[in-house]
Amino acid sequence: MERERVTVDFDYDSLVVLAAVIRTGSFDAAAKSLNVTQSAVSQRIKQLEERVGAILVQRGRPCVATEDGMLLCQHHEQIELLRHELGQQLSLSGGGRRTAGIKIRIAVNSDSLATWFPSVVKRAADDLGLWLEVIPDDQDFTEERLRSGDALAVVTTSDTSVAGCTAIPIGEMDYLAIASPEFVANYFSEGVSLKTISAAPAICFDRKDSLPHQWITRAIGEDVRVTHHDIPSYEGHLLCARQGIGWAMMPAVTVEPLVEAGELVEIRPDVRVTLKLFWQTRSQASTTLRELSNVVAEVAADWLRPSQSNPMSG
Repeated sequence: MERERVTVDFDYDSLVVLAAVIRTGSFDAAAKSLNVTQSAVSQRIKQLEERVGAILVQRGRPCVATEDGMLLCQHHEQIELLRHELGQQLSLSGGGRRTAGIKIRIAVNSDSLATWFPSVVKRAADDLGLWLEVIPDDQDFTEERLRSGDALAVVTTSDTSVAGCTAIPIGEMDYLAIASPEFVANYFSEGVSLKTISAAPAICFDRKDSLPHQWITRAIGEDVRVTHHDIPSYEGHLLCARQGIGWAMMPAVTVEPLVEAGELVEIRPDVRVTLKLFWQTRSQASTTLRELSNVVAEVAADWLRPSQSNPMSG
């Protein structure tokens, strides 16, 4: 059945309210962020849904956008970018003050947040007048945030562009399997084998974290089930490893000095996992997104090794 054609004649303020509900996850939080009453937010959303002729928000905890709602949120983001760029152009041509910044949602993996990405945040604010709302997620799954419209750009391991998006390689990040000297003495005194790795507790980011299993496969030739703690932060990984709670996969750029100082031990120095990272962003004609992409590429070049042909070398 052919869908009824929608006349797009809704007001901009309604899009602001819709975006706030999706961003904050609730009508109450959206009302507080907009400094209005919850009933005013509910009324706006109801009127917008009636005008569009479709449900835009799935009510729940949290509230999430339907497919139609996400389309409108993306439209709102595009309008915000255009308004920001127009304001910049007018201020420059008129010799006026710099326009207020806008906020852009980006999904980034935890290890990038703990190493090179804060420099992107600083330059985005200082040079481009942008505020970044960073969503932490596993690098193998940030792409879904882009596909769903939950983010305008992501750091990902996928080199396959999401529809309507562009992917550029930004470099490679090496990971080491590390643990405290005491932990290595207790669990790996006989080396890394099926027996020893099965007995040694690991530290994972969450259930989606594949890095420990990639390392195990390289180290012993097959994957095995291991007991593990789920610690969803870079800082938590490092503290747990240093306290001898388990072994963990950590970025070489940050833990190599600790290994050299003897505070941590690399379990198998001849086995590493290398992730090839990409920056994916929507391909819309936006000067702001292009400038942000240039910043990301420049910062990543200072921190990461240039991408090679094999993304999973070890």
